[in-house]
Amino acid sequence: MANTDRPSGAKPIRYMGGAPYNGAANPYSVDASNATAIFPGDYMIREADGNVAPYTGSSGGDLLGVCVAVGTNAQTYVDPDNLSRRYLPASTAGTVLIADDPDIVFECQEDDGGTALVAGDAGANCDVLAGSGSTTTGTSAHEIDRSTVTTSTAQLRLLRLVPRENNAHGDYAKWEVLINEHVYKSTSGV
Repeated sequence: MANTDRPSGAKPIRYMGGAPYNGAANPYSVDASNATAIFPGDYMIREADGNVAPYTGSSGGDLLGVCVAVGTNAQTYVDPDNLSRRYLPASTAGTVLIADDPDIVFECQEDDGGTALVAGDAGANCDVLAGSGSTTTGTSAHEIDRSTVTTSTAQLRLLRLVPRENNAHGDYAKWEVLINEHVYKSTSGV
């Protein structure tokens, strides 16, 4: 059975030591100069001014973690025209909660560009493919960029295929990943 194409960014699922993810996250500020909407599930970076922004593919640098909630003035942003929409619009100052522990394992979908990842790719590295999230559903579109699979340094470490009945190697497979190029693992300062 083919996997369903349903990108939703990255979801924290457990810690490397095996403990389940307990919802731990830290608040970070977003300034109004951020020109990209932020969705739960987006991989995040730290900017030079101390604020954070979503990884956009051109922003470079180590990843800080994954956004798990967004808000303005510590309130969850809810679009008054669509009460199910939960994201921080572009050019809007606010606060995001980021799962930023370097030992968190995330679930993330691979894209369909290039050759599908296989079991032997576990342990290899890949970069993030930063898609545009849905302002209708509030869902992130960040995925694993499988065309970047390498044994050299890259943003994510592929751990294993998510062990689930409806998940198999091929287009849109869900993988367990660890942030390999992490702000808090880097040997250089920010």
